[in-house]
Amino acid sequence: MAAPLVKVRTITVGLTLERGAASAWPQQLADAAAFTAAAAAAFTAAGFVVQTTRIATNSFEEYLDCSDRAAALAAFAEIDAHLLRLGVELFNAGPARSAAALSLITEVIRTSPRISASGTLPSPHDRAAARRLAECILTLSRETPRGEGNFQFAAACNVPPGTPFFPAAYHAGPPSFAIGCETAALLADALPRAAGDLAAAQALVQRAFEEALAPLERVARGLAAAHALPYAGIDASVAPLSTAPPLTDAFEAVGLGGFGQSGTLAVAALVTGALKAISGVKLCGYMGLMLPPLEDAGLARRANEGAYRLHDVLLYSAVCGLGLDTVPVPGDVPPEKLEALLLDVAALAFRLDKPLTARLFPVPGRRAGEQTDFQHPILCNAAIFEVP
Repeated sequence: MAAPLVKVRTITVGLTLERGAASAWPQQLADAAAFTAAAAAAFTAAGFVVQTTRIATNSFEEYLDCSDRAAALAAFAEIDAHLLRLGVELFNAGPARSAAALSLITEVIRTSPRISASGTLPSPHDRAAARRLAECILTLSRETPRGEGNFQFAAACNVPPGTPFFPAAYHAGPPSFAIGCETAALLADALPRAAGDLAAAQALVQRAFEEALAPLERVARGLAAAHALPYAGIDASVAPLSTAPPLTDAFEAVGLGGFGQSGTLAVAALVTGALKAISGVKLCGYMGLMLPPLEDAGLARRANEGAYRLHDVLLYSAVCGLGLDTVPVPGDVPPEKLEALLLDVAALAFRLDKPLTARLFPVPGRRAGEQTDFQHPILCNAAIFEVP
């Protein structure tokens, strides 16, 4: 029997931690870790590859006093120690919404490979928030090896709770779990079968996803019943990985030209339209198309060829999803340019009422057009984009 074309990128448990109840946090984390282990075993037994398990909480500002920097950092160190003991490799502390909270992020990420977080950009008019986020991104680029700490951080615009994907994931309400998928292989299989017929292509993609997600849904609902933990849904976003079939191959099989040329936007809209039309399964999160240059071999190759620019990716985000994900930029990019770029992302997110993020990688000592030299196991290397 052939392996499913869909993989489980993440099983994410969402928790609400409460201020003044730190004595309860270790058990909450232990219960979440135990569930993710049981869930991973169940999906594996059903024939699915499970790549990661994760825990996400409500905004850490809700359970830590960020005005007391020393106490907040000590609490993060305790949480990190619990995660290490439990074998939890991926934990999201939720969004920083204040300047005090954001100032903690760089230190937390610098000292722990397990903890991710985001910073909220609440409006396309909030220049002060955009500048603070830009400075945080630049600090992480300087204070973590090769700037790879930015893998654990994103500026988030209009992102609701419940998405299973990091680093913008966070939780609200009673505990629950969600599934995030890797569906690049499924898309690569479905799109070429339409032989250039765009309407047929959208219908084929929708049907392929519905059929592939149904068995996942059955496992998830069984877990929810067995463990009395609510199931929040599946985020079936096309989230590529450097080892998955290149997204560019799927795009170009439609017959509208190379990725980055005219027609790319149309294909992105087609794919997202198919995802948004999926029925028969409970959906959550972005449910869009992710285009990360550092996580897809084809996108990296086309970046090296100069086939698309940074603002092309932002344009595609208007019809697909996520925003600017794992985009390398020059290490000496001025903070005011990053501020302006983040405001562009926010403008799209709030005008179109969609969740968008910016996970940017200023590369120390490198200029636009030069190659990155990342050594992160998830990242591939690509040409650095100019920030106009």
